[in-house]
Amino acid sequence: MPRSFLTLLLSLTFLALAPAQNSRLDGLWEGTMVVGGLNGTERLPMQLYITTQGRKVKGRSYVSLPDGSTLRMDLKGEHHFDNSISLYEVAFAGDPLNEIIPEFNRQYQIILTDDIWDPVLKGFWQEVTEVTFKKHRRLGRMTLARRKVDGA
Repeated sequence: MPRSFLTLLLSLTFLALAPAQNSRLDGLWEGTMVVGGLNGTERLPMQLYITTQGRKVKGRSYVSLPDGSTLRMDLKGEHHFDNSISLYEVAFAGDPLNEIIPEFNRQYQIILTDDIWDPVLKGFWQEVTEVTFKKHRRLGRMTLARRKVDGA
């Protein structure tokens, strides 16, 4: 009897903590997106706003383009058990101030480096195409840090 009680207690503890682990992704992340290939040098300011529900991830990306405009896209994806995140642009988030329709959608493969003081999202993005190994497929890198709360 005591052994099964201990097993039940450990199971409930794990279930209670599992959703809370994803909350470390929730919020605003800021950094840069490198364009021009994996060895590209052009960096565009980028933000990701992420919310999680269990392992499901939703969000919006904001990329500042060289002409001063901002491209906004809605994202959906999943947070995997190895701390990697796969995200896909699913909708253009246009409004009267944002009429820039992107040439292509992106998918992101990101890993959370979960440092208690300075968590970082690092990874890659690539153009979504029907041909996986398309010769001129656009791709790049990204590095984002959690936005610091003023006064904290």
